[in-house]
Amino acid sequence: MNDVEKIREKWARGDLCVGTSVTFTDAAVTELFGEAGFDFVWIEMEHSSMSMDNALNHIRTCRGVGMAPFVRVPSMDPVVIKPFLELHPAAVIIPRISSAADAEVAVQSCRYPPRGVRGFGPTRGVRFGGRGRDDYLGNVDQEIMVILQIEHIDAVNDIDAILAVPGVDSVVPGPSDLAGSMGMLGQPGHPDVVAALDRMLEAVVRKKIPMGQSIGFDSQAISRAVARGVSWICADGDWHMLFPRAKDLCDQIRTLSS
Repeated sequence: MNDVEKIREKWARGDLCVGTSVTFTDAAVTELFGEAGFDFVWIEMEHSSMSMDNALNHIRTCRGVGMAPFVRVPSMDPVVIKPFLELHPAAVIIPRISSAADAEVAVQSCRYPPRGVRGFGPTRGVRFGGRGRDDYLGNVDQEIMVILQIEHIDAVNDIDAILAVPGVDSVVPGPSDLAGSMGMLGQPGHPDVVAALDRMLEAVVRKKIPMGQSIGFDSQAISRAVARGVSWICADGDWHMLFPRAKDLCDQIRTLSS
């Protein structure tokens, strides 16, 4: 069973998939997260300094420790997405979806004709020639999931049409940018933003499409997300975890030495 099949099976059973994000270039952090027991890592390529080589090393490491690599790409542009698809991750997370038209472009960017516009030139997907073309083409759509990130109030208002686009495997909100689109940048917990997220979740549940949530560690917020029926949670990340511990350690040692 490959990593995508494991994720899909958990979603089908109603089990929560747990992951975290990586922005550091060294894939040792991904290896550490795998040893810690996470189901997936969110490889951050929209808001980080990582190169394609760094992303590839994180993906390789994920496969070595039994985790699914999810890659957030910089945009829905098919030219931008294509090299990430050639890395053959378990999923691509496509940001800044604002409408059903955006959703269609995003899905088509990830699929070969006639379903999409992806250019043909696989390498890792065909195992560098060790896998037949027919086998690859017959299975590639099931091996790379398309996850849409809903980050604008227009998308929330158009959510039913977005979810009706064929080929959407999962969705995840972007609360910070959603808040910004509502004139409330820096206030993702504002009641109006939370209400918009709730409307989105209700639609996703009706359509029976798995929904994720990217969130800082807050036990109450995570409990609420689980109770609302999310299928996967990406909690914290490399620097989110490291800095508080590093700062606390530094402060404690200075206190002891004073």
